[in-house]
Amino acid sequence: MAARVSVYVGEDHPIYLAGLVRALRRRPEFDVVGFSSDGRDALEEIRRLVPDVAILDENMPGLLGNEVLKAMRRDGLPTRVVMLSASADSAAVLRAMADGVSAYLTKDSDRATICDAVAAVARGQTLLAPQRGQRLP
Repeated sequence: MAARVSVYVGEDHPIYLAGLVRALRRRPEFDVVGFSSDGRDALEEIRRLVPDVAILDENMPGLLGNEVLKAMRRDGLPTRVVMLSASADSAAVLRAMADGVSAYLTKDSDRATICDAVAAVARGQTLLAPQRGQRLP
């Protein structure tokens, strides 16, 4: 049996966080090792746990998702990041890519899409999912 993928979730909306954690736990290949609604707390936990993949909300209190990502890269953490955002603004996507994000998804993505993205990122893939009809420069 293949090793399970350890996943950490940083998301400040309680209902969205609970649904995301529940969806991940339903997939046998994932092991949710922690979650937080605050970016600063998420960073400390990610540093301590060093999960395979971290799902980060772009807009969290304490530290924004991209600030957490930058700190992780500065610290040399191998954790790959799936960024979740309420919008797919081209500038935000490009900024996240420059910061080292492995996947960028909008929050209107369904459970299967998010879980599939986590699995793909754990395998070393990079994914971008802009809103339908939107083009990235």
